[in-house]
Amino acid sequence: MELSGIGLARRLEQAELAAASACFACWAAERPESGSRRLEVAGGVAFYYGSASPLSQALHVGMAGPVTADEFQMLESFFFGLGAPAVVSLCPYADAGLVGLLGRHRFRISHFEHTLVRAVPPDGPPEVEVPSGVTVEEAAAPCRRLWARTLMEGFADTEPLNPDMVEMFEVFAGAEGETAFLARVEGVPVGAAAMAVDAGTAMLFGDSTLPPWRGRGVHGALIAGRLRQAARAGCELAAAAAMPGSASQRNYERHGFRIAYTKAILVKDGM
Repeated sequence: MELSGIGLARRLEQAELAAASACFACWAAERPESGSRRLEVAGGVAFYYGSASPLSQALHVGMAGPVTADEFQMLESFFFGLGAPAVVSLCPYADAGLVGLLGRHRFRISHFEHTLVRAVPPDGPPEVEVPSGVTVEEAAAPCRRLWARTLMEGFADTEPLNPDMVEMFEVFAGAEGETAFLARVEGVPVGAAAMAVDAGTAMLFGDSTLPPWRGRGVHGALIAGRLRQAARAGCELAAAAAMPGSASQRNYERHGFRIAYTKAILVKDGM
């Protein structure tokens, strides 16, 4: 199986877009008053959840072919018209002309993001040692609020717990094709994560461990649990995103993932 090149990039970017689209559809249906919007443009989709939301961005842009100046203007206008900065996730395998458009329109690089990938053996990945007492379970509907709160509490050491984001991820947990996972120690939630499946590709995302439990194998247990589920679902590939040099990247690499490519996240503030 090819684990490099434009064919792989198209498959992984499409799987990411499918997961994002499923979450958006679920949110828009459950919270029509939220003001969320989406626009299909330039071979991708621009999502708007609010001017300050980290989820407001354009994905898969330029992956289907050249992007015209008019399409790019539509993308910019979509975000600016809603009072939000324009954010584009740029895959290095996107049409080369997109880079020129981003430069001419004075987009700046916000940060970089690795896309990691590994093959999923039909009988599942090799068993890995899970720290004693750590269990991983699917978060069924009654546990979705607990899952969402645990997920966001894992990020609360860098920013205050946001009740609106807890509500949003609780809704996301019910998106088509998505499975939420909760890690516990002696019944107490210590970590959370999610997985979405699209055309034989499992996208692993939403990885979060409560600060007191970091470095104790919780994240690794969540990765292993999702890989086993990916094998049961018949997936051939598993993919994830991680910040370069992060603990998340190292944990994924310990579980057989490698960097497929690195994306740039570009931003332009509204006029």
